[in-house]
Amino acid sequence: PTPPRAPITPAPRLVKGEEQLPVDMRKRFSLRKEQVAVSLRKHGAAGVTARVILVLDASGSMSFLYSKGVVADVVERMAAVAAQLDDDGEMQAWTFASNPARLPDLTLGDLPEWLQRHVRVGELTLFRRKKPRKGLLPGQVDMRAVGIQNEEQKLIAEVRTYVREHPAAAPTLVLFFSDGGVYRNKEIEAELREAVDEPVFWQFVGLGRSDYGVLERFDTLPGRRVDNVGFFAVDDISGVPDAELYDRLLSEFPSWMREARRLNII
Repeated sequence: PTPPRAPITPAPRLVKGEEQLPVDMRKRFSLRKEQVAVSLRKHGAAGVTARVILVLDASGSMSFLYSKGVVADVVERMAAVAAQLDDDGEMQAWTFASNPARLPDLTLGDLPEWLQRHVRVGELTLFRRKKPRKGLLPGQVDMRAVGIQNEEQKLIAEVRTYVREHPAAAPTLVLFFSDGGVYRNKEIEAELREAVDEPVFWQFVGLGRSDYGVLERFDTLPGRRVDNVGFFAVDDISGVPDAELYDRLLSEFPSWMREARRLNII
């Protein structure tokens, strides 16, 4: 008898600008796209599309992760997720600490330059300055306006507004990276509960062993039509292999899509 054939994983999508990447980055990116496709198939979501939004914690406690290149590496790895899920391969991005700030959209061909210009930690200023900092490159955010505290609820509210004002045919996957220090638990819970009927899945990733507050407990909080939030934390994300990272990152999004579709949320 003929042995059963192994399921075929859809080929990774070709992305505009991929050919412009430096050789080493292009090789990493190609392998990562393939791994994202494998992870999606494992979770029953082969061929799905989604708008991907990246959120980067820029609070003061993140300084070490920025200076060591950990955050830049995370962004590079997430670019492969957007390339495989998003039709145009682009990724909207925000940074936040005391205040949120929209970053320029990340297009693949601009990835090396984007990492250098926009992966930056917040800054503390003792005086309110109306004039922007001198020497900012095109598109760069004045990180003094972002600050150094943790105000996740402001960022969540801003992204929700963006999604409402810019509807898309596909659902939205928010990839939210933070090292914790969460203390606005009531405000965060209120925002995410209100977002339950919106076509957005919020995937939070903890970068360390800090206090993640309500984000860590959200899976067990009752009273929602559908579980619209995922969370996991890792001690050292740089040491997590791509296969494991993408499996964990995409484990809950497909099941949310199925339930949200059943409830006519998407």
